This record gives sequence, structure tokens and C-alpha cells, in this order.
Amino acid sequence: MLGGCSDSKPPSAASQSSFNPFVVDASSASPIPPTPPGAFAVGDCFNTDQFVPGTSIDPTGVHAIACDEPHQHQVYAIEHDSDPPGAPFPGDQSLSEFADDVCLRDFPDAIGADYRASTLDFASIRPSAATWATGERAVICAAHDVDFAELTGSHLATTTTSTPASSTTSTSLAPESG
Repeated sequence: MLGGCSDSKPPSAASQSSFNPFVVDASSASPIPPTPPGAFAVGDCFNTDQFVPGTSIDPTGVHAIACDEPHQHQVYAIEHDSDPPGAPFPGDQSLSEFADDVCLRDFPDAIGADYRASTLDFASIRPSAATWATGERAVICAAHDVDFAELTGSHLATTTTSTPASSTTSTSLAPESG
């Protein structure tokens, strides 16, 4: 399983159980099966069954959707940690900081606006301890509306759906030796 984060502070534990800031009509819930995070490319759009700013996006509740349909998130970058399979899990806090750093760094070029001036925020899907153990190293950066309104169409500076070389990098979370 992968986890996700946003730069927002998480709500208290008591309010996390069923909070979803996106208004979702239960009668229109899609029977579409979850989309594995590894199937996403830059430019893809998706909805989540549950999203809490500052906490994990549950990948078992992530569903790809055409960007011309109303949607919650759009993938704008996919980054990879360069630690090899078998490397120890760096911890949720370290991966959260790594995801925030790379997603914030990639935001202006991908979205075409400075993060602070944008009407978009970001969230990420990142490896959990279990998926890290299987060799998963991808961090998926996704934009969403700051007020959690649904998006329609692409919000990328360019509308390509292939992963440009500049948006996929390898960075190690391993401590520097020296």
C-alpha cells in the first residue's frame, strides 16, 4: 500500500475517520475498481473515496477518471527514491518530507504558477513500509483545488500524459556518508 500527504496539517485523530473535504454524492459513487498507483502517468486524473489533508491517500480508494470529467486530483509529477530494493524503510516522516520537497519543487514548472499564488494545492501518494519492502520507490504528486472543488480539464502547464524526463528523478533518502 502507498500513502499520501499534503502540505496541510492533518485534522485531529477524532475527525479523521470519515472526513472527505470533496463533496461526493453517494448515489453517484463510481463502481470503477481502484487504479494501482503504478498505473498512473503525469497528466492522469483521479478521484479518491476518502481524502484527509496531511494524511495518506488510500490507494485502494483511488480511481482513474478522464480529465474532461469532473475530478479531484491530477498527477503532475512522479518522482523516485533511488534507494535500492532491500534498503531499510526510511520511515513515514522521512518519506512525507521527501514527498513534500519534490512535489513543491516540481509544482511551478508542472502547473505553470508559483505554489503560493496558485488556486491549487498538492497531495502525494508515497510508499508505505509494506510496499517499500517490495521495492516500490515512486512518489506521485497530484494537484487538487485548495477549496476542494472538483476540477475539469487538465491543470498542467502542458497537457502531455507521458512522463517528461524532467519530472521523474531519482533521489536517495539514505543518509549521506562521509
